[in-house]
Amino acid sequence: MTARISRAGPDGTRARAERCVGKNPTGSVAAAIRPVECFGADGHIVSRLTPLIRPMTADTLDLYVWLIEAIDSGPAREACREVMSADERQRADRFVFERHRHQFIYAHGMLRLALSEAAPDVAPSDWTFATGPHGRPFIAAPARPRALYFNLSHTEGCVACVVSGHEAVGVDVEELSPRRARMETAEGVFSRDEIASLQGLLPDEFVRGFFDYWTLKEAYLKARGVGLHLPLDRFSMQISPDGIGVSFDPEIDDDAGKWRFTQTSPSSLHRLSIADGSGVSGGLAIRTRALRHPWQGANG
Repeated sequence: MTARISRAGPDGTRARAERCVGKNPTGSVAAAIRPVECFGADGHIVSRLTPLIRPMTADTLDLYVWLIEAIDSGPAREACREVMSADERQRADRFVFERHRHQFIYAHGMLRLALSEAAPDVAPSDWTFATGPHGRPFIAAPARPRALYFNLSHTEGCVACVVSGHEAVGVDVEELSPRRARMETAEGVFSRDEIASLQGLLPDEFVRGFFDYWTLKEAYLKARGVGLHLPLDRFSMQISPDGIGVSFDPEIDDDAGKWRFTQTSPSSLHRLSIADGSGVSGGLAIRTRALRHPWQGANG
């Protein structure tokens, strides 16, 4: 089966007035008072608007993004470390390379702050996590009257997470690295249709196309919570002017019709994809949220 998202027309634009992905040069997601770019179902900008930030509802998905270069400082890292668990701090300290340690610290600090935005009665340091059978982390405590789910991603220079009341959500962000975007890699993990679409592209186009597919496939796997137990070449992403769709080989038990995908670029060096398998009609409303940087103090 193949599912596609139809091109956003006037009605689709209104229906997705909160499906926004914001960018600003400060490194954080656009604040509520700043204009953001709003994307239609096909991933193209349909308007720029200033969204009203409302509490999370059953059919929303909140996206948070930090560009590390714009926020990186000793006080910023220390503020994030303070809300992390002892185990998380130990894991961060085991990284050999400083940049990888910083990515981990900002990603896990962001996650805790984002969860406390959705549940303000829980302090960021009070969240505890466990992992499922395929390694997907989930909230173990405190118990909530309404479940919260999250997904986290980080790459060179960028961290991102999504928070939702629906479990089947995933995010992946990648640096647009020509060194990693290789046809040999694509031939080892992409479907035949995906490989065919990359052949003959100019180098810059190939890098962009490679990471379009890579982030979409990773976001889907993370939303499913199965990791690499599902072969990457057994499902295929279709990217066209009409939207983003997915198709599955017969042995994969999934319904293509329930999936919605969104892509954006947090910076000129990064590509980000979101997978929404909630099955909500029209997809979850994706809202960009701004986190007040804790190292800036009350007036920051």
